[in-house]
Amino acid sequence: MEIRAAQESELEQVVELNCIAFNPGQHERYWQYVRGDSSYRLSQTRVVVVNDRVVSTLRVWERRIRVGGSLVTMGGIGGVCTDPKYRGVGYASALMQDTIGYLQTIGCDLGVLFTIIPEKFYHRLEWTSFPLRGFKVKFNSAIANEKPSAWKVRDFNLDTDLDSVASIYDTANAQQSGTISRTRAYWDMEPSRIRGILPTVIAHQNGNIGGYLNYEIDDGYATVREVGYLPENTDVLDPLVFHLLQLCAADKVEEIEGIFSPQHPFVQRLITGNNSDLSPITDTAMMLYAVDLLVLLRRFVVGWESQIAASEESFPSLAVKFPVVNDQQAVLRYDGNNTIQIVDDAPDVDSLKISEEDFWQLLFGEIGWEQVNSDVSAPSEVSAFLGELFPKRNVIFWYPDRY
Repeated sequence: MEIRAAQESELEQVVELNCIAFNPGQHERYWQYVRGDSSYRLSQTRVVVVNDRVVSTLRVWERRIRVGGSLVTMGGIGGVCTDPKYRGVGYASALMQDTIGYLQTIGCDLGVLFTIIPEKFYHRLEWTSFPLRGFKVKFNSAIANEKPSAWKVRDFNLDTDLDSVASIYDTANAQQSGTISRTRAYWDMEPSRIRGILPTVIAHQNGNIGGYLNYEIDDGYATVREVGYLPENTDVLDPLVFHLLQLCAADKVEEIEGIFSPQHPFVQRLITGNNSDLSPITDTAMMLYAVDLLVLLRRFVVGWESQIAASEESFPSLAVKFPVVNDQQAVLRYDGNNTIQIVDDAPDVDSLKISEEDFWQLLFGEIGWEQVNSDVSAPSEVSAFLGELFPKRNVIFWYPDRY
C-alpha cells in the first residue's frame, strides 16, 4: 500500500472510481472537478495505490471559512471512496489519517467534510459532528396577497448579474459565521457551477440588484439553497418570498425546506407569507477536525482582544484550558491588560468540562457561553470573560458550497 498525491497518469483511474462510487456515467463531471477548477493542484487528489492500481481516493478543497468573526484556512475533504473490490481492508481510514498530515503541510488550520455515509466511520477517526439548523414548512396553497414593492423579480442573467451578486454575497456574509469566502474565481470555476452556486432569480430596482434567491423545485418539494441581500434592503425579501410561493403553487409543492437558520429574516417572512408553522430540522452531515489547534485559536486572538476592549467589563489576569481536541491541548492566557496568548499547556489550570461538540459550537457561535455556563464549574470572572468571547450567533454554511 502506498499513500500519496495522485500522478497525472492516475487521474483517469480516480475519475472512474468516483463514477463507480457516486454517479455512474458522470465522467465529465469529475473531470471538471480537476480541469475546470483554477485552484486545483495535483497534490490535492490523494490516493491509495496497491499493485499500481488506485484503490482509494479523496479530494482536498482549499478554502477560507468564517468561524465566529474570524477567517481561517480550511481543508475541505470530499469524494472519499474505495473500489468495492478493496473495501473493508482499511484503505479509506489510512487515507484519511494520512490526509491530516497533508493538511498540516499546506497550512490548513481546520478540516471540514460533509458525509453521505453514517457518521460513525468518521467518528472513529476523531472527526466531530457539527449540527446545522434548518427548517421545513408545509406549503399553504392559500397564498397571502403580494405586498406592494418597487423591487421586481426576474431570472438571473449570468452575463449581466454576476458581479452584483458576488458583491452582495461578500457584503451579506462578511460577519456571518460558517460561510465560505468566495473569490471571483470561485464563482467562475466549473465545480461551483456544477453544484449550483448561481442564483435562480434576482430582485432589482431602477437597474440595481438588491438581493437574490437560489432555490430548486423537484417532485413536490422546494429547497431554498441560499439567500442574499444587502443589509439596508431587507424589504427585498418580501418579493423574493412571494415569487417562491407563486412557483410552489404552480408546481403543487407540498413542502419548503432549507438548511439555514429558522431565525433568518427570509424564513420569518416565509412563515408569514405562507401562513403556516415551521418545523425545525437539524443536518449533522458537517464534520470538523482541528488540524493545528494552537494555530487555529491564534487566528481569533485579535478579534477576541477587540471584543474585550469593546466590553464594559474589566477582567483580572486569568487562564482558560480548553478541552483536548483531536489529541491537542490549548490554553488561553489573559494578562488583565487586553492581551491574550494561546499556549500549549498550563499544568496548574483545570480544563473546562465541556465536550468537543460544545467546543466547536462555542467557537462558531452555534451556542453561546451562557448556554453551557450552568453545567460548567468555572470561577465567576472566567465565566464572565468567556461570555464576552463566545456570544450566540446564527451559523450558516450555504448548501452550494458543499463538496
